[in-house]
Amino acid sequence: MAMKSVSAVAEELEMSVNDVRRIARSNGYTRYKDSKIELYNMDDFSSFSNQTLKPRKLSTAHKAKLNKGRKKN
Repeated sequence: MAMKSVSAVAEELEMSVNDVRRIARSNGYTRYKDSKIELYNMDDFSSFSNQTLKPRKLSTAHKAKLNKGRKKN
């Protein structure tokens, strides 16, 4: 189990530090944190990059609300 700092993980995955924290929190990844350092398990993040994300689908009612005030060209 290789642990890396949050900034090193962010650089490696080309994300911001906040994005790394959000992904780790939502997926329940292993983390060590004290007052000076925050480390994440890199094995968890290697499995994240293999996952494909599901595309979001909006209902027709939701699309109508979003496009309500929009002008058509």
